[in-house]
Amino acid sequence: MTDTLSTDVVIIGAGIAGLWLHHRLNKMGFHALLLENKAIGNAQTLSSQGIIHGGAKYALNGILSKATQAIGDMPARWQSCLDGQGDVDLSSVKVLASHQLMWSKEQLSSKMLSFFASKALASRMQPVSDSARPPLFQHVGFKGVLYQLDEPVLEVTSVLKSLAKPYRDRILHCPPEQPVSWQQDGKHVTAMQIGDVTIKAQHFVLTAGEGNEALLNSLNIKKPAMQRRPLQMVLCKSKDPKQTLPAIYAHSLGSGSKPIATITSHADKNDNIVWYIGGNIAENGVGKSIDILIVEARALLSEIMPWYPLPELEWAVHAVDRAEPKQSNLTRPDTAFVKSRENVHIAWPTKLALAPDLADKVITQLQNQGLRKQPHADQVLLTPAPFGQPLWDHAFQ
Repeated sequence: MTDTLSTDVVIIGAGIAGLWLHHRLNKMGFHALLLENKAIGNAQTLSSQGIIHGGAKYALNGILSKATQAIGDMPARWQSCLDGQGDVDLSSVKVLASHQLMWSKEQLSSKMLSFFASKALASRMQPVSDSARPPLFQHVGFKGVLYQLDEPVLEVTSVLKSLAKPYRDRILHCPPEQPVSWQQDGKHVTAMQIGDVTIKAQHFVLTAGEGNEALLNSLNIKKPAMQRRPLQMVLCKSKDPKQTLPAIYAHSLGSGSKPIATITSHADKNDNIVWYIGGNIAENGVGKSIDILIVEARALLSEIMPWYPLPELEWAVHAVDRAEPKQSNLTRPDTAFVKSRENVHIAWPTKLALAPDLADKVITQLQNQGLRKQPHADQVLLTPAPFGQPLWDHAFQ
């Protein structure tokens, strides 16, 4: 015997992509259920730095690449939502920084690099005058060049809660130990079964990040295939909360085409500032031991901020896989990705910032396939999905 739920659209995976799409569909008057077998924001979303990229770091060679153009409009679109005037209302979201910074070291090569990037993105990347610099960069020892990017940094947990709140009763937890199976009419999926619960829907959307791989296997869908691009992110905080690190949201440039380091700042549950460090060090740190990576990170901070005396620090390393549609040579996809197989839609946003664009693409696919609004009762057959814990509150354990 099974209990049955019905809905217009089932979305599987409650990260940023699933939440944004779920919010949009329900706001449009469709009935959509969002399923999560762990916690809301689990894995990639809660591992992100909260940066709403506008493409600056993809244009450091002075060329407006496809990736830069695809993501260029996203900061303005997110800002509209933060102002309560966009597709979704994010006016309750905590903004950590309204702009991100980018600084070059004293060497000519890094100065030239940031100059070319500023020319390619002149409307989104402006020099910061000496008087407008944050305290960390007003030190007499700072000899580089500082730019301001039109890229806000958000507290991700507040984004998740804001997106989930209006339709919280339609975000359901599916215990991972419960087997998932599918009912199909030919290649058309009519329902999915989770333990003793059957969910019928017109369409099924997979937004589960890494979890899409197992879902595709269970549906015997071979293409699109998934790739993983791993990172080893580094975290540090002062051992003495009375000497907490200053807040910084910035890319540090060298002579290459990628930031040496991307640093964002996040308060842990004790209000101690945690620096979360990505960029080249996170990409090149894959496969290295934690001890070696921490030694390299400590040396890197001393190199890129020689004027700032670091307090005694506590360190942690966080491994995360970026799950994406498979590309040749495991390169980074340029855009949000959606591929439909009958009424199953496989989706990866590829970047936090591209979640609105992904939702647009999925909604277009659903409407092109004749999605229609039908009456459905909200039944309590599955428990609400819990929220994931912020990384800063458990990474150092």
